[in-house]
Amino acid sequence: MPYRTLRVALLLAFVSLLPGCEENRGVKIGEKAPSISGNDVQGNYISLPQMKGKTVVIYFWTDSCCGDNLKQLEPFFSRNRDRGLEIVAVNEMDPKEKILSLVSKNGLSFTMLSDEHSMLFKQYNVLGFPTILILDRDGVIREKVLGEMPTAKLEKLIERHLDTR
Repeated sequence: MPYRTLRVALLLAFVSLLPGCEENRGVKIGEKAPSISGNDVQGNYISLPQMKGKTVVIYFWTDSCCGDNLKQLEPFFSRNRDRGLEIVAVNEMDPKEKILSLVSKNGLSFTMLSDEHSMLFKQYNVLGFPTILILDRDGVIREKVLGEMPTAKLEKLIERHLDTR
């Protein structure tokens, strides 16, 4: 019986090393970000190719966990948009009306997307909230933050990429 258990353990270890298993980990640092295009919650068309030449922060969120932290990025965005900063906040779970209310109530000016059918979450393999990606000016993922990060620390991380030309 112990021999059989060892065989099963070795088989499981081998299978976990197969290349196909790597795909379940989502997007990776150093890779080009998957395409995002469509209308934001206010009806404006957006796409990542339009943002080439800018530092882009993709912030996957839901109001139940991340709305307050997301709101704190507005002053930083306002100060740095002329330096080439774009923030694309992608929401799952909340109705479009709730997102529009949050935008209006808090004066948010960065791009807000509603991922009603979870297409972007699946494409980016988002497993938790928030998931934050920082893309360089060529659309390559340079940072991936999983979970909460103090706003000041996130701003410093973004700032580092804004200064890279």
